[in-house]
Amino acid sequence: MRIHERIQQDLPKFHHQFETSKSVQVRLHRLTEEVEALDDTISNPQSGLVPKTLQTLKAHAALSQAATDASVTADSLAHLLKCRQHYTSVMSLVQFGKLPEAVAASIDLDGLVGSSPEALQQAVIMKDMKRKIQALKSNIEGQLLDALSRSVIIQPTAMTIQLQVQVRDTEAMVTLDQILASLSSVALGDYLSVLKRDFVANFVDRVLQQPYSLKLDDSLTQHFLTLVPSPPSSEQRISRLENLSSIFDFVAQYLFPHLPSSHASPFLRSLSKPVVTSILNLYLIPQLPSSFGLLPPFLELVQACVDFEARYVVNLLNHESPAHTLKDWSDGLSGHYERQRRTAILARSRELLVEKIDLTATFQVDVARPLDSSYPIAVNGAEDEEDAWGFQDESSLNTSQTDSWGFDDDAEPETEDQPQAVEVKEPVKAEPINGTSEEDIDTDDAWGWNDDEKANENAQTEEVPPPQEESPTEEPSWDDDPWADPPSQEETPTDETNWDDDPWGDPSPADIEPAPVPPPKPATTPTPKAATRLERLASKNKKQANGNSLQHSIASPPPPLSLSQPNSAKTISSPQQTVLPRSPNPPLNSSNHHRRPSKIFVTAPTETYRVTSKTKQIVKFVEDVVAESKQFAASNLFTKSSKSPTSTSTSTPGSTLIQCSSSVLDLYQALCPVRFEKELSTIGGGLQFSNDCLYLSDSVDKIEREASHHPQLKERLGECRNDLKILGDSWFEDAVNRECLRGDQILVDGTQRFAFTGDQERYDECEEAINKVVRNIKDLARKIQPILTKTKYYQAVGRLVDAALSRVLHDIIALPDIPELESTRLAELCRIFNSLEGLFSEDPTQSSFVVAYVPSWLKFSYLSELLEASMADLSYLFEQGALVDFEIRELVNLVRALFADTQLRTNTINKLQEGHPVPTSA
Repeated sequence: MRIHERIQQDLPKFHHQFETSKSVQVRLHRLTEEVEALDDTISNPQSGLVPKTLQTLKAHAALSQAATDASVTADSLAHLLKCRQHYTSVMSLVQFGKLPEAVAASIDLDGLVGSSPEALQQAVIMKDMKRKIQALKSNIEGQLLDALSRSVIIQPTAMTIQLQVQVRDTEAMVTLDQILASLSSVALGDYLSVLKRDFVANFVDRVLQQPYSLKLDDSLTQHFLTLVPSPPSSEQRISRLENLSSIFDFVAQYLFPHLPSSHASPFLRSLSKPVVTSILNLYLIPQLPSSFGLLPPFLELVQACVDFEARYVVNLLNHESPAHTLKDWSDGLSGHYERQRRTAILARSRELLVEKIDLTATFQVDVARPLDSSYPIAVNGAEDEEDAWGFQDESSLNTSQTDSWGFDDDAEPETEDQPQAVEVKEPVKAEPINGTSEEDIDTDDAWGWNDDEKANENAQTEEVPPPQEESPTEEPSWDDDPWADPPSQEETPTDETNWDDDPWGDPSPADIEPAPVPPPKPATTPTPKAATRLERLASKNKKQANGNSLQHSIASPPPPLSLSQPNSAKTISSPQQTVLPRSPNPPLNSSNHHRRPSKIFVTAPTETYRVTSKTKQIVKFVEDVVAESKQFAASNLFTKSSKSPTSTSTSTPGSTLIQCSSSVLDLYQALCPVRFEKELSTIGGGLQFSNDCLYLSDSVDKIEREASHHPQLKERLGECRNDLKILGDSWFEDAVNRECLRGDQILVDGTQRFAFTGDQERYDECEEAINKVVRNIKDLARKIQPILTKTKYYQAVGRLVDAALSRVLHDIIALPDIPELESTRLAELCRIFNSLEGLFSEDPTQSSFVVAYVPSWLKFSYLSELLEASMADLSYLFEQGALVDFEIRELVNLVRALFADTQLRTNTINKLQEGHPVPTSA
């Protein structure tokens, strides 16, 4: 209904559109009929235009392809025919032995095959043709190489060059030039490599290594060179180089000119380096002389090699190379010779150093005794002489200066090297000891209380005061006073106390376990009292305690004290000589007992130490090296070459060889401690090595003084001398320190820091440990006695004793409480060490010098007495300055440990804490 209404609203327009639609429909129908007719005209299979056109084109394409196939087939057959003809021609040339022509024809055949039509390139027949052509070329090359192998023949001792050879199985002849020119580049390169290898091995290296004579045989087409072995005895060194020159003349005339130009230059350049290397490594370097006298003829040989290089290597083999290897090597010949000699010297020194050391092969070396040593020095008078070691004459004690050390008894005659004697007039006012009246003797001085005043008076006057001896009425008994001076020789029974009878024996039971001495009773009144044993000891050592500063460190010993007799005269010292006072004890059996010498002559004494004989060999070896280096440096053989403008060496001749002497010594210092580690781990081995180092240091010092004109050598020897001195001192210190630590460990493990010594079992353990240490020290003293000088011997033994005493001191002082029984037993244990004092005595009639080498001796001696002393004795000793070796805290700890807590102890501790009394001058 609505559609109808819409049509009615615009009816004219509706009618117009309706008519238009019908018209379009009619035209569409007509067009469809015309298209169908046209399609039938074009596509009809029978009469259509397209099927007829396609059929015509197919026929034309088939005809065109047939024509093309026929043309390609014709061209391929023609090319194949041409290749076959060329292949047949090459085969004919090979069969007739015309190898050079065959090589040229094969090259054309390769080009023909390479230009074959595209249709033939992937054809089976063409692939087969290529395989046949390659086989033919290999056959040609094989025949060429066979001909070449018969043309140039290199055998180990013969070389044959034939300029023309016959091809096998043919009558054709081929020349060497044709053969080399016809070979391919790869085959010729391989052949030349083999030729170079065989030529260098058989006619360069062999000729340079062995003696030969050359035999040459030439004909029109053949040339022969034969090596005939020669006896080495009749050979001249330059003959090998002459043979090499003849060989190069031979190959330069008959072989090198035939090489193709494209390969000749590279081959000759490659030949130059191995030839020069062989001359250098097989001819020159092995003939480097081993001594200076063989250098002049060797220099002539080197010059001949340089001429050979200029003539053959540079002019013949390698024109373009600017290097002159042999010339440069000859310019540095000085350095090469020195390095070769250095290698030989170090190898010989290494063999010498690693040889086992024979400790039975030793010798004694004399050395000047240090002026600061503290054992007695010999004083030789114009009319009488005292024994150098303070012993009595042979008639009384049957000892000599060197008996206890095992040295020769015969005195050596005085030489110019020995120091001159010093003439000192004896003071006029000096009176014999026996002439001193009793009233002139100060009783206080008998205990040494006035030593300070005496010393000041002696320092203000140059006159030597007469020696004094104690009044017979106040002289203490030796048994009553163990710390007093030993009795005179008249009072000492020589049958029982002769020190030389058993200088290193184990301690006797009396020495190990001395009878305890009861401590003195303390003073009860402030009035002056008689000197007790401790007080006399303090007074006697007052001067040493106050004037000589005996507060030594336990860890490091002080410098040795100068030894002086009681009330000694003034001592005069110089770098070479020492003047000592006359002994207060005159000889017993001296025939001129009352005769006084008008002059005293004092010479600087010497000591002796043991050195192994190997050190002499080392010193002689170093001296020979130094002499050789001096001779080499003084020669002018290399002056010209060293100044050559092409020389690369910057060192002067002899600079390397000069270092060899120090290198030998450096090798000794580095190798011996490692090689003989087991032997040097013992104290004997360590001290012996120390002696060897010191002996080498002294020997190097002599060599150094002789090298004053060679600053470089003098400087290096000075460094070695210092290094050897340091090494010797270090091994001495290490060897002694190891034994000190060993003894310290024995005391630590055995005594357990001296706790509970009141128990008998603990006391026995402590006693056993101390006795073991004492025995070890005496055993070590016996072992090292023949090795060291006396000064070092006493220093070493002193270090061992001091280490043991320091350990005991430390452990006892650290005890918090010491009951009366333990204090007595600790004192007994301490007195076991008294037997070690005999190690520091050379004359039983004289006081020992143990204090000079054992810094802790006085302190330890006071400790053993303080353990049994009263409070009054301890206070008295402190006030007199006798306990300066003790620290205040140590004394306070001892007082607290030894005495009960009373007001007296408190007052004593307060007094101790005020510090040591300050010594006052007289």
